[in-house]
Amino acid sequence: MDDTRKGWRPHPPDARQLALHALLIRLEGVLAVVEQSLGGGGAALPGRWPHRLSEAAGRVRAGHLPGPGSMPTAAEDGRAPSEPAARWPTPLPPRGSPGAGLRRLSALSSPYPAVALRVGLAVAVGTTIAAFVPVLHPAWVAVGAAAALQGGPGRRPGQRAGTRLAGTVVGVGVTAAVFHSYEPGVGVTVGLATAAHGLSRAVPPTSLFARMLFSTPVALLIVDAASRGGPGLGTLAAYRLLDLGLGLGLGVATALLVPGIPRRRVTAAVHGAVAATGSALRERLRAGKAEPRSEAAAWQAVADLWTMYDAVPAEEIRSTKTADRLWPALLAVRRLLVWVLAAPPAPPAPDEALRAAAEVGALAQAARAGLPGSPALRQVLSTGRPTAPAPAADPELSARLADLHRALARPAPQA
Repeated sequence: MDDTRKGWRPHPPDARQLALHALLIRLEGVLAVVEQSLGGGGAALPGRWPHRLSEAAGRVRAGHLPGPGSMPTAAEDGRAPSEPAARWPTPLPPRGSPGAGLRRLSALSSPYPAVALRVGLAVAVGTTIAAFVPVLHPAWVAVGAAAALQGGPGRRPGQRAGTRLAGTVVGVGVTAAVFHSYEPGVGVTVGLATAAHGLSRAVPPTSLFARMLFSTPVALLIVDAASRGGPGLGTLAAYRLLDLGLGLGLGVATALLVPGIPRRRVTAAVHGAVAATGSALRERLRAGKAEPRSEAAAWQAVADLWTMYDAVPAEEIRSTKTADRLWPALLAVRRLLVWVLAAPPAPPAPDEALRAAAEVGALAQAARAGLPGSPALRQVLSTGRPTAPAPAADPELSARLADLHRALARPAPQA
């Protein structure tokens, strides 16, 4: 969606950008309905929904812009949970500047500074050790240390290190077997390295074993080609295994000794998402319709919370269940934002805007005290405000505010 908005200078959005943005909001609404059904005991969705979604996807694939009727509505067949009606066309949020993007990446609610510091420390230590240890290719030690710490979907540092080492062992074995008695020329090296690198990039990011299996011959072939008259592929293969294994072990040791993402960054991400959504909700109720700037800020803050949810397990040696605590709050705040984005225009309600803003503001402030469901957060909620939010004028909004309160106050669910 963002890539369709070329250049940093403001310009009127075209029809494709407006249609993409509206479709994005509609898909968020559909996802929110599915989540609501699951949370309510797994009520069945209307049978026409999959067919309608497939039809809409086919029209988009054929190059047609999605229209207002291309997505299912929650009221179809009378069996789906309620969902706000879509706005069409919907206002396009303003595009952020490069400076704003850099500030967001370095903010307290971002996991990247802590991750970068730990990876940088491991690389520095690995480079220093490689300077004093008789290794053939010192850079491979630093690469292994960084690889053990860099994120991978659903993989912790120890798991990533083991998978990468296994892929390296097999890659070294294949390379040694194929080139045991054959020294490839420059042309063969270029062709094989290009093909193997293409295969390593084509496999899914989660397939660490396959990526290492294909990337190991690339490294060996390139280094061998760059050092004619050197030790040869066989010796290079043995040292690749030794150097990378040393780096991976160093990376795992760093993960054990240096904490991953501090808890205060996690709670800051929750606070930011709840506070930004509360601001968008206040503007929505005050003006009767969504305000593009606050809407964009809330959307980005919820995306940052999702990034935090995804990043925390990838930086831990042992599970702390922090992601399990974040998941209900992430769903609840996103469902509230979907209401802000997709609810049809209504008469302004200044009093309701003040009350709802105070309600969500109290939840955002409480989120600073600890992780969702923690005793510290529940203590702040019990002493600083009522135990349940006051009913809103809109029953759907009232239900989503109550869901957000429960998601923050309840203890962490079972994984």
